[in-house]
Amino acid sequence: MKKFAQSLSRYLVLVTAVVLLLALGTTGVSAGPKDANHCVTPDGFDFNEYYGVSDQILAFFCPQLNAGQRWTRPIPWFMNTSFESVPPEFVPAGDTPLEDFVAKFVAVKYVVDPGTEEEKTYVFPNSDMLWTGVTDGLIEANTLTLGSVEPQKVGQHVVEVYWEFSVLHCDGLAANLEENCIPAGETLFRRSAFEVISGHH
Repeated sequence: MKKFAQSLSRYLVLVTAVVLLLALGTTGVSAGPKDANHCVTPDGFDFNEYYGVSDQILAFFCPQLNAGQRWTRPIPWFMNTSFESVPPEFVPAGDTPLEDFVAKFVAVKYVVDPGTEEEKTYVFPNSDMLWTGVTDGLIEANTLTLGSVEPQKVGQHVVEVYWEFSVLHCDGLAANLEENCIPAGETLFRRSAFEVISGHH
C-alpha cells in the first residue's frame, strides 16, 4: 500500500506542477475546446499533448472513455538523477536510476474486468516507446506509450495495471526498500474503475 500512496502522491505532484505552469503562462498548451479523445484536467492541462499520445487516456480525473476508442492508463515512476541513496541490497544495472529502470523493466500488463467472464489481459513489453522526461526536477518514466488497449463495451469496467521487473529497481531518492524500490516479478500499481460511454463527451 505504501507504493500506491507514494506513486499517487508523485502523480499529484505532476498534476500540481503542470497546473502551476499553466497559471504562470509558461506552457504552450492553449485554452479552448479540445478533441473529445483528450484527457484534460479541470485546469486545462492536456495529458495527451504532454505525453504525445493519440489514444484516450484513463486517469482519476478522466474516468470515462468513449466507445470504439483504444485507450491507455498512465503509470508514472519518478527517479533521482543519480543514486544518491539506495538500500544496501540494491545492485544497479546502469549509472543512473533511469538506466537501471530501462535495463530491468520487462513489461506492463493490463487486466480488464479481472475475475469476471469478460476478463482480458494485454501485455506490452518494454521498448524504445517508453516515455521518459523531466517533471518538476525529477526523472519520470511512464508506460502509457508502450501500447494501448482495445475498445471496451459500454458500461462499467475495472482495470488492474501491473509492472514486471527482472531484478530489484530503486529510484535513488531514498534507501527505503518498500517505498522507493520495485521488486523483481509483477507488482500491481493501479486498480481503476472506469466507464465506457456512447459517442463523445
